[in-house]
Amino acid sequence: MVITKPFKVLVYLAIVWFIALGLSQQSRANPDVSGGVGMSGEALSADQALQPSYRGLPRLPSSTLQSQGSSRSTQTRSQSQSSSSGRVTYGPSPDLSVSAPPPMAYAQSGQVCGPDGCPAPGYGTGSLMPPVGSLFSSGLPLGGPYNGPVLPRIGFRQFNLNAKLWHAKLNASTIRWGGNGAGWGTGTSLDYVNDLGFGKYKYIPEYEARYQIRPNWGIRFSFMPLRYQDNSYPQQGFWFGNIWYPAFAYTLTKWDRNIYRWDLVYDWYQKCHAVSSVFAGYALYDDKLTISQPVPFWTRTRSSGWGLGFAGLSWERVIRNLGASTASTQCKWSVQFGEGYFGYDGYAGARISVPMECGRYGYVEWGWRWVVLRRDYPTNADVTNMDGCIGAMGFVF
Repeated sequence: MVITKPFKVLVYLAIVWFIALGLSQQSRANPDVSGGVGMSGEALSADQALQPSYRGLPRLPSSTLQSQGSSRSTQTRSQSQSSSSGRVTYGPSPDLSVSAPPPMAYAQSGQVCGPDGCPAPGYGTGSLMPPVGSLFSSGLPLGGPYNGPVLPRIGFRQFNLNAKLWHAKLNASTIRWGGNGAGWGTGTSLDYVNDLGFGKYKYIPEYEARYQIRPNWGIRFSFMPLRYQDNSYPQQGFWFGNIWYPAFAYTLTKWDRNIYRWDLVYDWYQKCHAVSSVFAGYALYDDKLTISQPVPFWTRTRSSGWGLGFAGLSWERVIRNLGASTASTQCKWSVQFGEGYFGYDGYAGARISVPMECGRYGYVEWGWRWVVLRRDYPTNADVTNMDGCIGAMGFVF
């Protein structure tokens, strides 16, 4: 007995310690349901404010809880007295568990919580500081709930193909290449329209493809060919490519420029009614300008290519539903720079999207676009200024 009693005491203390530890951890996990660590059932029943509140279920009256607690305590005392007197009573064991409503959602501090308690505060609607992982996987949602029309947009692993037709106006664009032949002066600055006879308006196509590699990341490629060819009788002679072109002679001018653009698109703002993107990439220009006069047999060709970096921002927002279709607006702005060039490219337009099956849709859009690109070297100047109405048709699949 001297050896076994201390051992039993240690075992009982260990059991009590594990039970107390489990109860404390459960109370920390559900602080709002249990009413706090160390509170008994009588204390909870005495204070109505500390009783757990479940949405849609009435609270138990305090008198009912007190009567249940007193009956359980009476049964416990009778059992202890019977055990101390040496009598053993067989029968159904009393139910010592506290009846509670089934687990269901309840409200706390303006948010909906589950049976396991409220989630820890963190990234949610309206937050401006989300975790880095969520920011780069699904964009940055801002603002409150929205119940209006939904903006159709490209989804994960979808393609967007479109073709544009730009009715561009050539505005005061000039070219200068070479010197005056004497070795000390620059060439003549020529206006594409007034000096070289180009038409002021031209239809220019553009083809674009985009693939969405992630829910908010996409890659895009576009190709735009410029083709001008006109003849003129210049009112005054000019220098081009160190050659003198006399006045009033028949002059044929050809201008071909191919523009290839690759960029990476990131949708930093994503909501049901709007999406905003930032993009950056590389543009390759393949340019060729030929001026010839058959009578003096003069022909000079300026053939060059250059690469520019560009970066910009775009914004799309839904306007309203038009039956099954959706009307939206979008704006795009970018700057280009590199190799002595600097310019910008802007677009503002409207779009009507028509839904199709399996998450696909087609659209038509129209708007206004303007492009300015400038480089001004003494013997190699190039200024391109164009704007005009543009229309497009596209398909997302």
